[in-house]
Amino acid sequence: MPIFAKYTKNAQMEKTYQEKITILLTEIANLKKKSDQISMFRLLLLIVLLVVVYQLFILNEIVGGFSIIGGILGFYYIVKFHEKIDSEIDLKETTLAVIKNELTCLEGISGMYYNGQEYGRPTHNFSEDLDIFGNGTLFHLINRTKSKSGSDYFAHQLLGENQTFSVNQKQEAAKEMAVKTDWRLSFFASMFKISNEERGVSKVLNQIEHPPVLKLEKFIAIYTKILPFLWVAIFSSAYFVSPSFAGYGVVVLALINFRLTGINRNHTEEYFETVAGAGRLMEKFGVATRLIAQENWHSEILKTAHGRLPISKLNTKNPIDDFVIILKKLDMRRNMLASLFLTLATPFQPVQLIKLRVWLKDNPDFFEKIFDVIGVFELYASIGNLYFNKPDWCFPEMNDSKTFKLHGKNLGHPLINTKNVVCNSFDFDEKNRLTLITGSNMSGKSTFLRTVGLNIILAYAGCPVFAKKMDISLGIKLICYMRIKDSIQQNASTFKAEIERIKLVLAAINNNENALFLIDEMLRGTNSEDKLAGSMALLEKIVNSNAYAMVSTHDLRMTEISEQYPKEVKNYYFEYATENGELLFDYLIKEGVCKSFNASLLLKSIGLPIGENL
Repeated sequence: MPIFAKYTKNAQMEKTYQEKITILLTEIANLKKKSDQISMFRLLLLIVLLVVVYQLFILNEIVGGFSIIGGILGFYYIVKFHEKIDSEIDLKETTLAVIKNELTCLEGISGMYYNGQEYGRPTHNFSEDLDIFGNGTLFHLINRTKSKSGSDYFAHQLLGENQTFSVNQKQEAAKEMAVKTDWRLSFFASMFKISNEERGVSKVLNQIEHPPVLKLEKFIAIYTKILPFLWVAIFSSAYFVSPSFAGYGVVVLALINFRLTGINRNHTEEYFETVAGAGRLMEKFGVATRLIAQENWHSEILKTAHGRLPISKLNTKNPIDDFVIILKKLDMRRNMLASLFLTLATPFQPVQLIKLRVWLKDNPDFFEKIFDVIGVFELYASIGNLYFNKPDWCFPEMNDSKTFKLHGKNLGHPLINTKNVVCNSFDFDEKNRLTLITGSNMSGKSTFLRTVGLNIILAYAGCPVFAKKMDISLGIKLICYMRIKDSIQQNASTFKAEIERIKLVLAAINNNENALFLIDEMLRGTNSEDKLAGSMALLEKIVNSNAYAMVSTHDLRMTEISEQYPKEVKNYYFEYATENGELLFDYLIKEGVCKSFNASLLLKSIGLPIGENL
């Protein structure tokens, strides 16, 4: 029997997030205090070093020289430690922003993540009809991906195109992600600042896999290996020969360095521009990769993806770090002062380009592998996050029945943003293989069709469904005939668009496919008589096939087919009530045929004199 349920936001989720916010604020305050103390210590250390070095130089120049080197190294390590603290602060502040965004998502859909509009396919079996891609859609509700590969994986999963693993294995991965709350939030935070426009960074990285060949590259490679010894010799000559001789040596090496850089500038600059800024983005992906590598995984999908990480020993240095350092150094050429000093010491840009080439050779197909792995973890982190945020939802039980069966208890529409969603229980099997739904306007017919369709898509994608309980058979092919649009560009009228949908339905029937059709008011683009004749013919075709269908209609004459096929066809309806001239809808599905319609009342309410003498 249909039953009514109210969906209310789980207060426990809000409490959990608020508790994490409180903890993070305390941790951030402590880290900022520590950062301020280190800043003060750095200043004091610099003053002390200047005084100590000066005094040591007075005693002995050599001792003074070594004290400078020791002081610079000590100061460098303190600066690096300070940077580490600041990175922790940044990650925790970003995690705070992620949690606040999730709190917003408890009320609706966040605009912080990509809506998947590029994946929309007007001619697809169901993506346009069921609001899968675009603003306020199923993709937009669940998506927490920041890489192109992650959103690609998620789109394919929703479209049923990712069949590598079973639904049960997908559920297992999502459940594992759901319980790793702190890890999941840190993972989201590592990439949270990557904009939707920067999702395609992998395309940029693919362009840098073949750096340009340098002029005198072999000479530069040999020269840079002996260059440190040349500098040691020149500085030593200042003591053993004369300062002026050392000065000439410095000038000669500097000229060589500038020359080697200059002759390669024209054909390397375009390449450098291509990779500009990629280092900063890859640093964020590097943090995400490190989080994946350092965690233990148990579900089959996540263990398999973890094993594909292009890292020889997961607990050692991440090769992405070397790549990021090289790109950061290349980006330093934009700073004229830094570029000047670096080129004085070495042919900086050619050297970094050679290092990048070596790195690319040592890490073949690195970008493809790393983004593939990140994409898998983004996909299941998104699904696990949905389950965490929607504890009233459930993972459906999947069965291997040869015929389609669906048992849904308290099914709700996943995209309705309200605290009072009306849920309906519904069973689909051979007894109602053709389900006809009648009802007045705005009573909930189309919404119910989409409720069933969306929850089936969620189930096959390994996601939790909006239901108290759901049992569904595998292998159903979903075909929708609901949101029909004309197209001036394609010279397609509404009726022509409907004909194309009917051809899809007929093809599935003729191929004896295990299909479920969701049809909302068919043949609306023609006259009433042809509409009835065509509709009845299609219903007859469905009943005499192995397919299943749920059809909504305003035409009560279509419901008479249940008398001819009582074992295969059942009628259901939605109704309304009036109170003080207002229309009231309960949105509850009931067995039978609707007897009351409200179009005239609605038209009268806006001033159209229906049934009155004009």
